[in-house]
Amino acid sequence: MLFFLPVDDAVLPALGKVSTWASGQGYDPAAVATFLQVADYWLVSHALAHRCTVVTHEVPANSAKKIKIPNACIGLKVDCITPYEMLRREKAKFVLGKGN
Repeated sequence: MLFFLPVDDAVLPALGKVSTWASGQGYDPAAVATFLQVADYWLVSHALAHRCTVVTHEVPANSAKKIKIPNACIGLKVDCITPYEMLRREKAKFVLGKGN
């Protein structure tokens, strides 16, 4: 079982699109540098490349000091939902079994 998705041919151009987007939004240079060094960058790039939905507890914020995942998703037209929305969409059920 892989914990991380492998980088494939579809992800490489997406990395460039996400990087270009982050650099052109008026964020502080330190915020852009941090974003490009953390998993958020890869997560959004994979979602963009494979048309996936990002699931996160983060909420959008109007701050030049940090690039939030939802802001990147909105800017790049990547679907982004909360874990609770995901559970509703997937119709998750948590059923307790009979005790032993």
